[in-house]
Amino acid sequence: MNYRRLLYFLAVVEAGTITSAAAGLHVAQPGLSRQLKTLEREMRMTLFEPHGNRLALTPAGRAFVPLARRLMAETRTMEEAVEALRSGRVSQLVVAATPASIRGFLAGFIATTGPEDPPLLTRQASHFRLDEELLDEADLIVSPAAKAAGFETVDLGGMPLKAFVAPGHAWARAGRTEVDLAELCDSRIFAHSRSSVSRAVLENALGQRRLVPARLTECDDGPTVEALAVAGHGIGVSTDLPRLGGYGLRIKGGGPSASGASGTDVLQVPLHVAWLPGHFATDLIRSMALRLRDYLAGQPDSLAPPERPTS
Repeated sequence: MNYRRLLYFLAVVEAGTITSAAAGLHVAQPGLSRQLKTLEREMRMTLFEPHGNRLALTPAGRAFVPLARRLMAETRTMEEAVEALRSGRVSQLVVAATPASIRGFLAGFIATTGPEDPPLLTRQASHFRLDEELLDEADLIVSPAAKAAGFETVDLGGMPLKAFVAPGHAWARAGRTEVDLAELCDSRIFAHSRSSVSRAVLENALGQRRLVPARLTECDDGPTVEALAVAGHGIGVSTDLPRLGGYGLRIKGGGPSASGASGTDVLQVPLHVAWLPGHFATDLIRSMALRLRDYLAGQPDSLAPPERPTS
């Protein structure tokens, strides 16, 4: 099967139109259309059907998408493995993570690596798409979502949700380090939208306690959530590290932790590293994952993973 035709097929899937895909690929539209028709003839099935100004996948086309992504990932892995064999070293690793994880700790970890390590290149993705990134260009992911079957994984522990308040707030003046979830509900809360894992953890804890905030406003940017709290507009809830002078307190939820660890009811987002089994750089990825876990364990805002071997 022609590698380039698979690339063109997936580009059209992502773009939705021949015009947009051709522009992104820097190829002519007629040539791209011919390549898609050739792929359909080779497959002996119809992959797309017109839907207004866009192309819609047929049922067969939808079923073929994950297969095509897997083939592309395996082809890239083989090319990278051959290059590693030639040179005797891995030239680079692509790690996909949410913007919050990249800002919060991943960039800081990369700064601790050295020239003897392969460069770690970050790729932003929502937590919903992280597993798919392993079938695209990512060698590994750092994910706050639940583990999916079929991947190699290393637990990283958890990042606690923090309640940010202004430096002059009574909690800050008292030097408190924790606040009960119920105490937040009398104030206006700024939190991430329902598309984030941190919001799911917050909502789950509120539901378990049957608590309803006086007012909850959504804002998906962590620094802005902190900035609103620093400005005195309310309490910001985020896993981000403080950057703007906000005073952060861990949130006691009054129930089991998000990761299932015993002995703590601090609201937290569990994290793990995942990669495809059989990856040519498996040993190196596992080593980097364990180093990242050690790095996180040394951060004041992280929570150590449960005591168990890597899986």
